[in-house]
Amino acid sequence: MKRFFIIFASAVAIGVTAHAHAFDIGQAVSSGIGGVQQIAEASKDITPSEEHYIGRAVAAMIIDQYPLLGNAALDQYVNKVGLVVAYHSDRPVTYGGYHFAVLRSDEVNAFAAPGGFIFITRGLLKSIQNEDQLANVLGHEIAHVAERHGIGAIKKSRWTKFGFYAAGEVGKQYSSSEVGQLAAEFQSVVSDVAKQVIQSGYSKKDENQADELGMKFAAASGYSPKAMEDFIKSEIASGYSSKSGPFSSHPSPDKRLKEVEGDLKDITPDNGVDQARTARFKQTLAAMR
Repeated sequence: MKRFFIIFASAVAIGVTAHAHAFDIGQAVSSGIGGVQQIAEASKDITPSEEHYIGRAVAAMIIDQYPLLGNAALDQYVNKVGLVVAYHSDRPVTYGGYHFAVLRSDEVNAFAAPGGFIFITRGLLKSIQNEDQLANVLGHEIAHVAERHGIGAIKKSRWTKFGFYAAGEVGKQYSSSEVGQLAAEFQSVVSDVAKQVIQSGYSKKDENQADELGMKFAAASGYSPKAMEDFIKSEIASGYSSKSGPFSSHPSPDKRLKEVEGDLKDITPDNGVDQARTARFKQTLAAMR
């Protein structure tokens, strides 16, 4: 594990509240940089551990902008559903594991940061009708992590420059100026990802793929993939349309529905929405504040 990633991921973890334990983000590192391992190639592929620290920093920025709801029971419930779906995904294991939490926001939104940090807003939860729909929505976000869509936002020039600054002999002692350069370059890398995750969202191609894979992951977990179709239909019925934020990158609800209906023809099994799960979902959300 590269120690400088721990340093800089902590350095940019601004605004993390006492509730951040839900993500096991950890304490900021106050000691100086030492024992940095040499990077063989500055432009090499990002490793799972590097992806984790980048995602952790992005998660901290999301929490700074959208505070955690802080409902332990609700977080535990969402984590249970999310972890089941993640287990049946194409990437059941990440370097730091999957972590889910609810944000104190009435926006209808969700965020997937690299490495497995997934957030869903209170507003989106209120628009979901049952646990099967929740599983599909979380499956959609898990698909973004599994396919590493967020990492694709990093400009190659930024990662190359950061690798250049970070490369060095094992045990090298960095000057305050070099530490500053490393921190600045890491912040640029994180900013590339955060801008996409929080502001612009993923491409429509990535969103369509996330819908398809999310339904497959949900079906493999025993949930009804058709619940995603029902969720989108409810969006259309309510006249919902997001003009900004990550959901603005989704295809229009009508186009999204057609894509999902086509995908469903190849996804099995579908045992239908389970009423016991629906009752559990409603009981859990009734306590949401």
